[in-house]
Amino acid sequence: MRFDLSRRQLGRWAGAAALAPWLASCGGGGSGDSGVLVALAANSRDAACVEAVDSIFATYHPPGILAGVNVAGQTPWMRAFGLADVARATPMALNSTFPIRSVTKSFTVTLLLQLVQSGQLALDHKIERYVAGVPNGNLIDLADLAGNQSGLADYSMQPGFFEVFVKDTLHVWTPQQLVAFSFAVKPAFLPGEQYQYSNTNTVLLGMVIEAVTGQLLGDLLAARIFRPLGLNGTRYPSSANLPPPTPTPYAVDVVTGVADDQPLISPTSLAGSGAMASTLADLLVWGDALGRGSLLGAELQSLRKSRARAVTNGPEYDRYGLGIGQIGDWWGHTGSGVGFQVATMNLASREATVSVMVNATPEGSRRDLNLAQELFEKLAAVVEAG
Repeated sequence: MRFDLSRRQLGRWAGAAALAPWLASCGGGGSGDSGVLVALAANSRDAACVEAVDSIFATYHPPGILAGVNVAGQTPWMRAFGLADVARATPMALNSTFPIRSVTKSFTVTLLLQLVQSGQLALDHKIERYVAGVPNGNLIDLADLAGNQSGLADYSMQPGFFEVFVKDTLHVWTPQQLVAFSFAVKPAFLPGEQYQYSNTNTVLLGMVIEAVTGQLLGDLLAARIFRPLGLNGTRYPSSANLPPPTPTPYAVDVVTGVADDQPLISPTSLAGSGAMASTLADLLVWGDALGRGSLLGAELQSLRKSRARAVTNGPEYDRYGLGIGQIGDWWGHTGSGVGFQVATMNLASREATVSVMVNATPEGSRRDLNLAQELFEKLAAVVEAG
């Protein structure tokens, strides 16, 4: 028998073990005032959440954090911590707009699944049906793309893209220009054989959605997801200028705490894989809708999870389905890149959602960390212990 003693599992077990006795100590013994017990439990949860945030600041030194926990039957917990701008000592605002990076993928694939539900396309359709010139396009189907099993190279890792990007992070790209960098590289494997996280996949799916509907991806997202869910602070922007307040992005040395300003980037450099921006309140709503599948039928929601495969690269999920990742028993998505890290995850059994936004990405030897994900796991332990 093999025991998986991963850093994530050890951290979550340790967090739950440490919190459980403390939370239990706030319980009553039978005849006490139930209102007082509820208040004590809420205060204990709030204190545990703040302690989780404080531990991230103490360990990794990010400038600022937004964090929220929403559990059915409990008052939502939402707090802003730290600084939105270090030089100006500007406090982080709870209504801040953040680029959400790869959380965009969960929106793009949900929209794709809505089109499957309406019969406008099918998951087994080959990508060559919609986009010409894709290597193995006659073999790769839409499900392969949604599940990161296409074998297509990540355009954002190609030297040609990177050379332009570092010279001008505000350069405006078309989706066709982005995927062309991937098409010049031989696929790493045949579709369905392996898992490989690649931004190319969801850029292509955005192109498919536009080809099928004749509408722009941003317009469809607004009409079919943002407005139905009341996500008034969420957008698919075409420029890096977002509605204030928007925090400054930083690269942080997680050992010394030194933070360096990062440039704004054009959302067109990410397209359907990472262009979106949102708020903490909206991410809590989205995390719930994504985890429960409220915009999809039960059959499609079950399918998007059942297609999950163990991950071998990219974000530290346990498994990844169709535009949705699993960490423990939680389902949702994370995002990271150039000064911003985000996570929104849902635990169906508790009707709980945790969302975290951080205005920093780690640099140096720990650049693989997603600080938002690290905090999510601590807050998840609070929820599970409660």
